[in-house]
Amino acid sequence: MTNTQLTIIIPFLNEGKEIANTLSSIQDTATGMPAILLINDASTDGYNYRTVAEQYNCDYIQHEERLGVAESRNEGVRTCNTPYFLLLDGHMRFYEKGWDEKLLALLQENPRTILCGQTKKLLRNENGEIVEGEHKTCYGAYIDMSEVRIFKAAWNYTDPTPYTPLSEIPCILGAAYACSKEYWLYLRGLEGLRYYGLDEELLSLKVWCEGGRCLLVKDWIVGHIYRSEFPYEVPSKEIVYNRMLVIELFLPYELKRKAYLRIKNACEDIFIEVYDMLKTNYPFIKELKEYIQSISQRNIEFFFEKNHGTLS
Repeated sequence: MTNTQLTIIIPFLNEGKEIANTLSSIQDTATGMPAILLINDASTDGYNYRTVAEQYNCDYIQHEERLGVAESRNEGVRTCNTPYFLLLDGHMRFYEKGWDEKLLALLQENPRTILCGQTKKLLRNENGEIVEGEHKTCYGAYIDMSEVRIFKAAWNYTDPTPYTPLSEIPCILGAAYACSKEYWLYLRGLEGLRYYGLDEELLSLKVWCEGGRCLLVKDWIVGHIYRSEFPYEVPSKEIVYNRMLVIELFLPYELKRKAYLRIKNACEDIFIEVYDMLKTNYPFIKELKEYIQSISQRNIEFFFEKNHGTLS
Protein backbone atom coordinates (compact mmCIF):
# COMPACT_ATOMS: atom_id res chain seq x y z
CA MET A 1 0.00 0.00 0.00
CA THR A 2 1.10 3.59 -0.67
CA ASN A 3 0.17 6.89 0.93
CA THR A 4 -1.73 7.87 -2.20
CA GLN A 5 -4.78 10.14 -2.04
CA LEU A 6 -6.53 8.46 -4.99
CA THR A 7 -8.05 5.00 -5.48
CA ILE A 8 -8.99 3.75 -8.94
CA ILE A 9 -12.08 1.53 -8.63
CA ILE A 10 -12.82 -0.91 -11.47
CA PRO A 11 -15.94 -3.09 -11.17
CA PHE A 12 -16.12 -5.62 -14.00
CA LEU A 13 -17.83 -8.71 -15.35
CA ASN A 14 -16.39 -11.11 -17.95
CA GLU A 15 -13.78 -8.66 -19.29
CA GLY A 16 -11.04 -11.26 -19.93
CA LYS A 17 -7.68 -9.84 -20.95
CA GLU A 18 -9.04 -6.28 -21.06
CA ILE A 19 -8.54 -5.93 -17.31
CA ALA A 20 -4.79 -6.44 -17.72
CA ASN A 21 -4.75 -4.12 -20.74
CA THR A 22 -6.50 -1.39 -18.75
CA LEU A 23 -4.16 -1.83 -15.78
CA SER A 24 -1.13 -1.74 -18.06
CA SER A 25 -2.32 1.54 -19.55
CA ILE A 26 -2.80 3.00 -16.07
CA GLN A 27 0.63 1.79 -14.98
CA ASP A 28 2.31 3.31 -18.04
CA THR A 29 0.79 6.78 -17.56
CA ALA A 30 -0.06 7.36 -13.88
CA THR A 31 2.73 9.02 -11.89
CA GLY A 32 1.20 9.44 -8.43
CA MET A 33 1.07 5.76 -7.43
CA PRO A 34 -2.75 5.52 -7.13
CA ALA A 35 -4.23 2.56 -5.29
CA ILE A 36 -6.32 0.24 -7.49
CA LEU A 37 -9.33 -1.82 -6.42
CA LEU A 38 -10.69 -4.50 -8.76
CA ILE A 39 -14.24 -5.75 -8.08
CA ASN A 40 -15.11 -8.97 -9.90
CA ASP A 41 -18.91 -8.99 -10.06
CA ALA A 42 -19.29 -12.79 -10.32
CA SER A 43 -17.62 -13.30 -13.71
CA THR A 44 -18.44 -16.61 -15.40
CA ASP A 45 -15.74 -16.69 -18.10
CA GLY A 46 -13.23 -18.71 -16.07
CA TYR A 47 -10.50 -16.07 -16.43
CA ASN A 48 -7.98 -15.88 -13.58
CA TYR A 49 -8.53 -12.29 -12.49
CA ARG A 50 -6.99 -12.78 -9.05
CA THR A 51 -3.63 -13.44 -10.66
CA VAL A 52 -3.99 -10.25 -12.71
CA ALA A 53 -4.74 -8.32 -9.52
CA GLU A 54 -1.62 -9.72 -7.88
CA GLN A 55 0.52 -8.95 -10.93
CA TYR A 56 -0.51 -5.28 -10.87
CA ASN A 57 -0.56 -4.96 -7.06
CA CYS A 58 -4.31 -4.33 -6.88
CA ASP A 59 -6.73 -4.96 -4.05
CA TYR A 60 -9.31 -7.51 -5.17
CA ILE A 61 -12.93 -8.26 -4.27
CA GLN A 62 -14.70 -11.35 -5.63
CA HIS A 63 -18.51 -11.54 -5.67
CA GLU A 64 -20.10 -14.96 -5.49
CA GLU A 65 -23.38 -13.54 -6.81
CA ARG A 66 -23.83 -10.65 -9.21
CA LEU A 67 -24.63 -7.34 -7.53
CA GLY A 68 -24.55 -5.13 -10.61
CA VAL A 69 -22.41 -2.17 -11.54
CA ALA A 70 -24.21 0.37 -9.33
CA GLU A 71 -23.85 -1.58 -6.09
CA SER A 72 -20.31 -2.62 -7.05
CA ARG A 73 -19.39 1.04 -7.46
CA ASN A 74 -20.99 1.86 -4.12
CA GLU A 75 -19.06 -0.97 -2.50
CA GLY A 76 -15.82 0.23 -4.03
CA VAL A 77 -16.25 3.74 -2.67
CA ARG A 78 -17.17 2.46 0.80
CA THR A 79 -14.14 0.15 0.78
CA CYS A 80 -11.47 2.53 -0.51
CA ASN A 81 -9.10 4.07 2.03
CA THR A 82 -8.36 7.32 0.21
CA PRO A 83 -10.17 10.67 0.25
CA TYR A 84 -10.64 10.63 -3.54
CA PHE A 85 -11.48 7.97 -6.09
CA LEU A 86 -11.86 7.37 -9.81
CA LEU A 87 -14.50 5.00 -11.21
CA LEU A 88 -13.60 3.19 -14.42
CA ASP A 89 -14.93 0.43 -16.63
CA GLY A 90 -12.68 -2.54 -17.30
CA HIS A 91 -11.85 -1.62 -20.91
CA MET A 92 -10.16 1.80 -20.89
CA ARG A 93 -6.97 3.46 -22.17
CA PHE A 94 -4.93 6.44 -20.94
CA TYR A 95 -2.52 8.64 -22.88
CA GLU A 96 -1.10 11.55 -20.86
CA LYS A 97 1.68 11.06 -18.31
CA GLY A 98 0.61 12.36 -14.92
CA TRP A 99 -3.12 12.55 -15.61
CA ASP A 100 -3.81 11.15 -12.14
CA GLU A 101 -1.96 13.93 -10.33
CA LYS A 102 -3.74 16.57 -12.41
CA LEU A 103 -7.05 14.94 -11.53
CA LEU A 104 -6.21 14.86 -7.84
CA ALA A 105 -5.39 18.58 -7.84
CA LEU A 106 -8.74 19.37 -9.49
CA LEU A 107 -10.61 17.27 -6.94
CA GLN A 108 -8.91 19.08 -4.09
CA GLU A 109 -9.83 22.44 -5.64
CA ASN A 110 -13.44 21.41 -6.36
CA PRO A 111 -14.70 19.29 -3.44
CA ARG A 112 -18.40 19.29 -4.43
CA THR A 113 -17.99 18.04 -7.97
CA ILE A 114 -18.01 14.96 -10.12
CA LEU A 115 -15.22 15.16 -12.70
CA CYS A 116 -15.76 13.53 -16.08
CA GLY A 117 -13.11 12.64 -18.65
CA GLN A 118 -13.12 13.58 -22.34
CA THR A 119 -13.98 10.32 -24.09
CA LYS A 120 -12.08 8.90 -27.05
CA LYS A 121 -14.21 6.27 -28.74
CA LEU A 122 -12.34 3.01 -29.40
CA LEU A 123 -13.57 -0.05 -31.29
CA ARG A 124 -12.35 -3.59 -31.83
CA ASN A 125 -11.98 -4.35 -35.54
CA GLU A 126 -12.57 -7.68 -37.26
CA ASN A 127 -8.97 -8.70 -36.50
CA GLY A 128 -9.45 -8.07 -32.79
CA GLU A 129 -7.31 -4.92 -32.85
CA ILE A 130 -8.29 -1.79 -30.91
CA VAL A 131 -8.72 1.16 -33.28
CA GLU A 132 -10.15 4.66 -32.98
CA GLY A 133 -13.77 5.01 -33.97
CA GLU A 134 -15.17 7.89 -35.97
CA HIS A 135 -13.91 10.91 -34.08
CA LYS A 136 -16.52 13.47 -33.18
CA THR A 137 -15.57 15.45 -30.09
CA CYS A 138 -18.07 15.13 -27.26
CA TYR A 139 -18.50 17.58 -24.41
CA GLY A 140 -20.09 15.48 -21.73
CA ALA A 141 -23.77 14.72 -21.96
CA TYR A 142 -27.27 15.94 -21.31
CA ILE A 143 -30.34 13.98 -20.25
CA ASP A 144 -32.62 13.36 -23.19
CA MET A 145 -36.23 13.95 -22.15
CA SER A 146 -37.79 13.13 -25.52
CA GLU A 147 -40.63 10.65 -25.84
CA VAL A 148 -38.42 7.89 -27.26
CA ARG A 149 -35.40 8.28 -24.97
CA ILE A 150 -36.94 9.65 -21.80
CA PHE A 151 -34.38 10.19 -19.04
CA LYS A 152 -31.43 8.79 -20.96
CA ALA A 153 -27.96 10.35 -21.09
CA ALA A 154 -26.98 11.45 -24.60
CA TRP A 155 -23.72 12.89 -25.91
CA ASN A 156 -23.42 16.64 -26.30
CA TYR A 157 -21.40 17.69 -29.37
CA THR A 158 -21.31 21.44 -28.66
CA ASP A 159 -18.64 22.95 -26.43
CA PRO A 160 -20.59 24.82 -23.72
CA THR A 161 -17.64 27.06 -22.81
CA PRO A 162 -14.99 27.25 -25.57
CA TYR A 163 -11.41 28.14 -24.64
CA THR A 164 -11.78 26.99 -21.03
CA PRO A 165 -10.15 23.82 -19.60
CA LEU A 166 -13.23 22.89 -17.55
CA SER A 167 -16.89 23.03 -18.52
CA GLU A 168 -20.02 22.56 -16.47
CA ILE A 169 -22.08 19.78 -18.05
CA PRO A 170 -25.61 18.60 -17.24
CA CYS A 171 -24.66 14.92 -17.15
CA ILE A 172 -21.50 12.82 -16.93
CA LEU A 173 -20.90 10.07 -19.50
CA GLY A 174 -18.01 7.92 -20.70
CA ALA A 175 -17.23 5.71 -17.66
CA ALA A 176 -14.40 7.79 -16.13
CA TYR A 177 -15.72 9.68 -13.11
CA ALA A 178 -13.77 11.12 -10.18
CA CYS A 179 -15.09 12.42 -6.88
CA SER A 180 -14.30 12.76 -3.20
CA LYS A 181 -15.38 9.85 -1.01
CA GLU A 182 -16.94 12.24 1.49
CA TYR A 183 -19.13 13.89 -1.16
CA TRP A 184 -20.21 10.55 -2.68
CA LEU A 185 -21.27 9.22 0.72
CA TYR A 186 -23.11 12.48 1.44
CA LEU A 187 -25.02 12.08 -1.83
CA ARG A 188 -25.56 8.38 -1.02
CA GLY A 189 -24.01 7.47 -4.33
CA LEU A 190 -26.05 5.08 -6.46
CA GLU A 191 -28.30 3.70 -3.74
CA GLY A 192 -31.47 2.12 -5.08
CA LEU A 193 -30.33 1.26 -8.61
CA ARG A 194 -30.53 -2.37 -9.71
CA TYR A 195 -27.76 -4.07 -11.71
CA TYR A 196 -27.24 -1.79 -14.74
CA GLY A 197 -28.39 1.54 -16.11
CA LEU A 198 -29.11 5.15 -15.07
CA ASP A 199 -25.93 5.53 -12.97
CA GLU A 200 -24.92 8.73 -14.75
CA GLU A 201 -28.40 10.21 -14.79
CA LEU A 202 -29.06 9.59 -11.09
CA LEU A 203 -25.68 10.84 -9.92
CA SER A 204 -25.76 13.96 -12.11
CA LEU A 205 -29.23 14.92 -10.91
CA LYS A 206 -28.17 14.47 -7.29
CA VAL A 207 -25.09 16.64 -7.75
CA TRP A 208 -26.88 19.52 -9.46
CA CYS A 209 -29.84 19.52 -7.07
CA GLU A 210 -27.55 19.35 -4.03
CA GLY A 211 -25.71 22.45 -5.20
CA GLY A 212 -22.62 20.86 -6.69
CA ARG A 213 -21.35 20.66 -10.25
CA CYS A 214 -20.56 18.09 -12.92
CA LEU A 215 -17.35 19.19 -14.64
CA LEU A 216 -15.83 18.01 -17.90
CA VAL A 217 -12.02 18.01 -17.86
CA LYS A 218 -11.40 18.74 -21.53
CA ASP A 219 -7.71 17.86 -21.65
CA TRP A 220 -8.07 14.58 -19.76
CA ILE A 221 -8.56 12.12 -22.61
CA VAL A 222 -9.76 8.61 -21.74
CA GLY A 223 -10.10 5.89 -24.35
CA HIS A 224 -13.22 3.74 -23.94
CA ILE A 225 -13.72 0.56 -25.95
CA TYR A 226 -17.32 0.45 -27.13
CA ARG A 227 -18.72 -3.00 -27.87
CA SER A 228 -21.32 -4.26 -30.29
CA GLU A 229 -22.74 -6.50 -27.56
CA PHE A 230 -22.31 -7.02 -23.83
CA PRO A 231 -20.36 -10.04 -22.52
CA TYR A 232 -23.25 -10.60 -20.08
CA GLU A 233 -27.02 -10.29 -19.97
CA VAL A 234 -28.47 -6.81 -19.51
CA PRO A 235 -32.08 -7.33 -18.38
CA SER A 236 -34.38 -4.66 -19.77
CA LYS A 237 -36.64 -4.91 -16.72
CA GLU A 238 -33.86 -3.61 -14.50
CA ILE A 239 -33.19 -0.64 -16.77
CA VAL A 240 -36.88 0.27 -16.77
CA TYR A 241 -36.93 -0.06 -12.98
CA ASN A 242 -33.96 2.29 -12.66
CA ARG A 243 -35.52 4.80 -15.03
CA MET A 244 -38.79 4.79 -13.10
CA LEU A 245 -36.88 5.08 -9.81
CA VAL A 246 -35.11 8.24 -10.99
CA ILE A 247 -38.42 9.65 -12.21
CA GLU A 248 -40.00 8.89 -8.82
CA LEU A 249 -37.13 10.51 -6.94
CA PHE A 250 -36.97 13.78 -8.87
CA LEU A 251 -40.06 14.65 -10.92
CA PRO A 252 -43.10 16.49 -9.56
CA TYR A 253 -46.40 14.65 -9.83
CA GLU A 254 -47.65 15.88 -13.23
CA LEU A 255 -44.31 15.31 -14.97
CA LYS A 256 -43.95 11.93 -13.26
CA ARG A 257 -47.40 10.91 -14.46
CA LYS A 258 -46.56 11.94 -18.03
CA ALA A 259 -43.23 10.07 -17.92
CA TYR A 260 -44.79 6.89 -16.52
CA LEU A 261 -47.47 6.97 -19.21
CA ARG A 262 -44.83 7.14 -21.94
CA ILE A 263 -42.99 4.16 -20.49
CA LYS A 264 -46.24 2.22 -20.15
CA ASN A 265 -47.13 2.90 -23.78
CA ALA A 266 -43.69 1.68 -24.88
CA CYS A 267 -43.58 -1.56 -22.83
CA GLU A 268 -46.78 -2.18 -20.89
CA ASP A 269 -45.97 -5.68 -19.57
CA ILE A 270 -42.61 -4.62 -18.15
CA PHE A 271 -44.12 -1.39 -16.82
CA ILE A 272 -46.74 -3.25 -14.79
CA GLU A 273 -44.15 -5.61 -13.30
CA VAL A 274 -41.75 -2.79 -12.49
CA TYR A 275 -44.50 -0.64 -10.99
CA ASP A 276 -45.29 -3.47 -8.58
CA MET A 277 -41.58 -3.68 -7.68
CA LEU A 278 -41.52 0.04 -6.94
CA LYS A 279 -44.57 -0.29 -4.70
CA THR A 280 -42.90 -3.12 -2.80
CA ASN A 281 -39.77 -1.00 -2.31
CA TYR A 282 -41.65 2.21 -1.59
CA PRO A 283 -40.65 2.58 2.09
CA PHE A 284 -36.99 2.72 1.03
CA ILE A 285 -37.74 4.94 -1.97
CA LYS A 286 -39.74 7.36 0.19
CA GLU A 287 -36.88 7.63 2.69
CA LEU A 288 -34.31 8.18 -0.08
CA LYS A 289 -36.51 10.79 -1.77
CA GLU A 290 -36.90 12.68 1.51
CA TYR A 291 -33.14 12.56 2.07
CA ILE A 292 -32.41 13.94 -1.40
CA GLN A 293 -34.90 16.73 -0.81
CA SER A 294 -33.32 17.50 2.58
CA ILE A 295 -29.86 18.10 1.08
CA SER A 296 -31.03 19.81 -2.12
CA GLN A 297 -30.30 23.50 -2.55
CA ARG A 298 -31.80 23.64 -6.05
CA ASN A 299 -35.03 22.27 -7.48
CA ILE A 300 -35.48 20.15 -10.58
CA GLU A 301 -36.41 23.23 -12.63
CA PHE A 302 -32.84 24.48 -12.13
CA PHE A 303 -31.56 21.25 -13.64
CA PHE A 304 -33.94 21.45 -16.59
CA GLU A 305 -32.62 24.94 -17.33
CA LYS A 306 -29.05 23.63 -17.13
CA ASN A 307 -30.06 20.63 -19.24
CA HIS A 308 -31.79 22.82 -21.87
CA GLY A 309 -34.84 20.61 -21.88
CA THR A 310 -37.67 19.02 -19.91
CA LEU A 311 -40.57 16.75 -20.78
CA SER A 312 -42.51 18.08 -23.74
